[in-house]
Amino acid sequence: MIDKSDTKGATTRGRKTFVVTALASVAASALLSSAAFADGPNVVTTIKPIHSIAAAVMDGVGTPHILIDGAASPHGFALKPSQASLLEGADVVFWVGPQLTPSLEKPISSMTSDAEVLSFMDVKGVSHLGIREGKDFDSHDHDHGAEEASHEEHEDEDHHDEHAHDDHDHDKHEEHAHAEDEHEHGESHDEHAHDDHDKEKHGDHEEHAHAEEEHDHDESHAEHDHDKHEEHAGHDHSDHAGDPHIWLNPDNGIAIAGAMAEKLAEVDPSNAEKYRENASAFQAKIEALEGKIEEQLHPVEGKKFVVFHDAYHHFEHHFDIEASGSITLSPEALSSADRVSDIQGRIRDLEVTCVFQEPQFDAKLVNVVIEGSSAQKGTLDPLGTDLKNGPDLYPSLLQNLANSLSDCLKSQS
Repeated sequence: MIDKSDTKGATTRGRKTFVVTALASVAASALLSSAAFADGPNVVTTIKPIHSIAAAVMDGVGTPHILIDGAASPHGFALKPSQASLLEGADVVFWVGPQLTPSLEKPISSMTSDAEVLSFMDVKGVSHLGIREGKDFDSHDHDHGAEEASHEEHEDEDHHDEHAHDDHDHDKHEEHAHAEDEHEHGESHDEHAHDDHDKEKHGDHEEHAHAEEEHDHDESHAEHDHDKHEEHAGHDHSDHAGDPHIWLNPDNGIAIAGAMAEKLAEVDPSNAEKYRENASAFQAKIEALEGKIEEQLHPVEGKKFVVFHDAYHHFEHHFDIEASGSITLSPEALSSADRVSDIQGRIRDLEVTCVFQEPQFDAKLVNVVIEGSSAQKGTLDPLGTDLKNGPDLYPSLLQNLANSLSDCLKSQS
């Protein structure tokens, strides 16, 4: 016979055990949440320089994660399953944008629905430059100011108008000027007597201009036809296209740090003051470094050099030391024989001092293009491949670029 009182007691004890267990689980979850919050938000970054800036801004609060580490190239990066879990657990994602890492556009969009995602190609205060697609960079040396743009409004409207005007095609400008000269000359004669003649002449001029445009287009198409596969394998040419190596301009690095601080302050307001203090300290450090690099590179301004691929435009433009060309349009695509031959000729004709390889890619191609010339071989690393991750990587990266350029270009002074 079953004792009902024992059954009732057992039920009560079971309920008490369940309640205690549930309360313990809630308490444990609260402790875990508190610990995670104490370590700062879960921040995921893409490349080493962006990770370094984030580490500087988060110093004393937490440590960001990195997806593209070591010698991995962002251009052909493939996300691993273990890295996908980082994105899924992220509170904040910092990246340059799909222009640099197109393979991450879909994963970031689909795996980070609950995270704050910040693309630095779209951040206010970041300056932009166009992509130099030809093998010959020298023809663009005096047009770089026209290519540069910022999400900030220009304070000087006249300066802004000059930039906008420079974007017009030079040949078009000459055609319009020529047409205006002819129009003014016609007005000095009997305007009515030559009205029909002017109309016929204007029609002929438009037809001629159109023919010239088609001819120029055909020549341009033929010149770059052998590099088509490189262009398609290279940078993104969407509406937001531009040179994505924005971190190599120190002013952009400062703007990126400021944007990070504000985003982190929004997500983690309890540490907002710390983030902003760190960003200010970062700015002071980079500004001091800028002055040092300017002095270091001044003696080698005007020296001719060729880079492996066009990754350094922002650094060159900022410090007024411009490359004369690149070996390849895309580091992931093989250069055509014609392009290699063109670069070899250019190195000889311009008496190029240095040709720079990159640690992420095979140096054999560099050895081929400098063969038979007096050019020296150097190394430029846009990512800080061999540098230790952390807040010191970014300033070390900029300094290393200056050292490599200065050392190699001085070698034949």
